Amino acid sequence: MPVAIRNFAFFVLACASLFSGHATAGEFSVNPIRLELGAAVKTGVIGVRNDDKQKLNFQLQAMEWTQDATGKDIYTDTQGLVFFPKILSIEPAEERLIRVGAKASAVPTEKTYRLFIEELPGLLKTPEGNSAQINVLIRFGAPVFVAPLKPQDSLDIDRFTVSKGAITIQAKNTGNRHQLVRGIELKGADAGGNEVYALTLADRYLLAGTVKTYATTLSAAQCAKISSLALEFMTDKLSEKRKIDVTRAMCL
Repeated sequence: MPVAIRNFAFFVLACASLFSGHATAGEFSVNPIRLELGAAVKTGVIGVRNDDKQKLNFQLQAMEWTQDATGKDIYTDTQGLVFFPKILSIEPAEERLIRVGAKASAVPTEKTYRLFIEELPGLLKTPEGNSAQINVLIRFGAPVFVAPLKPQDSLDIDRFTVSKGAITIQAKNTGNRHQLVRGIELKGADAGGNEVYALTLADRYLLAGTVKTYATTLSAAQCAKISSLALEFMTDKLSEKRKIDVTRAMCL
């Protein structure tokens, strides 16, 4: 389904308005918000619709997308993704299509890219009164996945500990394609089996081969009540569960 890019800019605009009289950003939507290519589907199309009242201009850039040892997203220049056009000019209420393809469609491990759709400066909207104006330009990166020939999904929980009230979870994607994280659910129970703690941590993508560490902290009162802590790491393709006993020493 389409996503309104205006929503991504809301926080930026709110902050900008604290320091200036007026801030604006173009309103546009992208559909779909990601592409999945491969040996069976070698090309795809992304639509960009202008939901603004003035013409919007965009430039496109493809970047290879990897994650480092800490799980941080890394983007590097690439020639592996082919797309057209490179520049878009879209009139109000109109939509333009971007055609996307991968040079290599038969790969053993998933290739991951982002196609960045970046708004270019246009005519500034007239600010109200004599206030200053900031023109906020939005850059949206649509994920593009090139599927492996033989998809394999597996996830290892390398670490699940409580120390001094701090919960640490380390997860590794040991498969050959990405996992879209749906939620990292924690539930604590007391000695009688009653649920006394619940928390869901959020994340987005865990790329193939990537290790990520997730952490949160229990208050002293929370930790003292918990006798066992259960973890469920849920993605769009699988779920991994773990459970540990929590002792008083883990809270101190």
